[in-house]
Amino acid sequence: MFIRSKTCCFAGYISEKINNLEHSSAPTEIIALIDEAIVNAYNKGYVIFISGMNKGFDMWAAQEVIKLRKKYPIKLFCVIAFDNQCQSLSDNLKKEYNNILLNSDYVYSLSTTYTSDCFYTRNRFIVSGSSKLICWYYDNKDGILFTFRCAKRRGLEIDNLFYN
Repeated sequence: MFIRSKTCCFAGYISEKINNLEHSSAPTEIIALIDEAIVNAYNKGYVIFISGMNKGFDMWAAQEVIKLRKKYPIKLFCVIAFDNQCQSLSDNLKKEYNNILLNSDYVYSLSTTYTSDCFYTRNRFIVSGSSKLICWYYDNKDGILFTFRCAKRRGLEIDNLFYN
């Protein structure tokens, strides 16, 4: 499905976990780091970017890919864990989420319904199709740990923006 050597995925915390945000606006510094990381990845030959579409880092990264497509020949692939993944989001975030899906190049849903392991399945899927991970990771908790370890085991190049 993907050309691994040209595919980069994103993983990071939800917005509430990043600086305890309770709204959909991303911190300017993180957006700037995401933007720079995408351009750097493009300059290394990455042209497909995968977002798992969690609120926070994943959606911010997807929005940056959409913005940067005006300048670079890159594609956004949104992989959602299950249909209606956005059902628990606020109305504003649902609008952003749906706008991202409408403006992405590809959307792929792994399941029609929620299952207890659907997010792990999605994370394995996006890592298995990539050779690079751009992430925001700073502790050993949550699903990001699983994704980070999976990426390390598979030998992905990892760009952890938390340490930039």
